[in-house]
Amino acid sequence: MASTSAVHAPAIRPARGARTAQTSRPRLTVVSTPKTGGSSMPFALLCTLIVTATLAALLFMNIQMSDASYEITRLQGQSQRLTEESQGLQETNERLGTPQELERQAREIGMVPVSDPAYIDLDTGQIIGETAPAEQTEGTPELADVPAEVAVPPAQIYDEPTEYHGMGNEGA
Repeated sequence: MASTSAVHAPAIRPARGARTAQTSRPRLTVVSTPKTGGSSMPFALLCTLIVTATLAALLFMNIQMSDASYEITRLQGQSQRLTEESQGLQETNERLGTPQELERQAREIGMVPVSDPAYIDLDTGQIIGETAPAEQTEGTPELADVPAEVAVPPAQIYDEPTEYHGMGNEGA
């Protein structure tokens, strides 16, 4: 049988040299404790203030944007309503401006179509052509009687006397 024993090498110790007096130990001195930087409370308060101010500004901006959004929505609705109203008025105007509608309205107020037109020569003042009174297809429209207290008086150009007083620069 084989023997299993480990072979150990002998330990070698470093050689000690003789100390010389020239190598001296370093001098050690007592050092004072370092001063602390103070409390960390002001820094924490500053950070908290910055975060709070940022959140407040963000909240304010969101409220302003929300208000502006509601205002835009309201104005868009108003613009849509006014556009539809404008289109309705344009359609009514076009309908009332047709020749058939104009003829109907003219007949309602007593106008009749002209049969033979006559012309006035502006240079001589003579009437060219023969005219005949228009034939009434319906009765002559009657004007409604309006009480004097409700009636509008004829327009007055000036409420002042008709005497001319000059413009003031005619001389004395």
